[in-house]
Amino acid sequence: MFTYLCAGYIGVLFRRQGHIGLRAALISDRKFTIPPLNTPSRDSSIDRLHLSKEPQKIYEIRTYSVRPKYFKEYVRHTEDHFHLRIRHSKLFGFWTTELGALNQVIHIWEYDSHDHRAKVRQALANDKEWQENYITKVSPMYINQTNATMTLLPWSIITLPSKSGLYELQIFNMNSHTDIWDGRLKAAMELSSLKLKSSNSLLVACFTSIFGPHNTVYALWQHDSFDKFAFGKLQLLNEPDRSTLHAFYHEVLTGYSKGLNPHKASPLQ
Repeated sequence: MFTYLCAGYIGVLFRRQGHIGLRAALISDRKFTIPPLNTPSRDSSIDRLHLSKEPQKIYEIRTYSVRPKYFKEYVRHTEDHFHLRIRHSKLFGFWTTELGALNQVIHIWEYDSHDHRAKVRQALANDKEWQENYITKVSPMYINQTNATMTLLPWSIITLPSKSGLYELQIFNMNSHTDIWDGRLKAAMELSSLKLKSSNSLLVACFTSIFGPHNTVYALWQHDSFDKFAFGKLQLLNEPDRSTLHAFYHEVLTGYSKGLNPHKASPLQ
């Protein structure tokens, strides 16, 4: 009788509150367990997300939306004066959007720490040449600006491209804890890298957010061409064993992709 009533109670909660109600019922009785897809993909007692004792570099991603009528002028002005900014800190990459967004520019900057970044920002504020020749000229051209700081995921390394190409920034907002999706993300990226290699696509780096949108992954790719990548992606989606991709996308709340062209100022071409 108790089992019948308990099952009925869970059913009502599920109908009224969806997964939230179901999880609440599961937690209320320790005999129930969360379904496998909502459990860590690794044995957490053996393999956790270890943070290195060494200081981790941080990366700041900055996105600027420019008024369409000023975009060409903005690009030209940046070509002429962006060296004033680069002398203060290391530019990782600089792109203009081609697909997935229009009239945007995206920078990624490398810093030793958030304290290092703060010192650089203060130096920029005090740099009259930078402020007068660039900031005062381009600020009226912006519609909005956003930024976030990121760190490399523990298993990710930076792979610098050996030749020029086009870029893609994948942004995944995850719906569960890092300890659940990290292993699945790693497996999905390894599979994608392997299958897209024949299309001359390269995973440059995979980051996770610190400040900015929480629980967010930024995967930066270089492609030989957008058409080759699109064909390779179709082949990837037709992979006979799709369980690796299914497991990862089960943990993705939203995903977005932007096709990028490297700016002349960018170290990554």
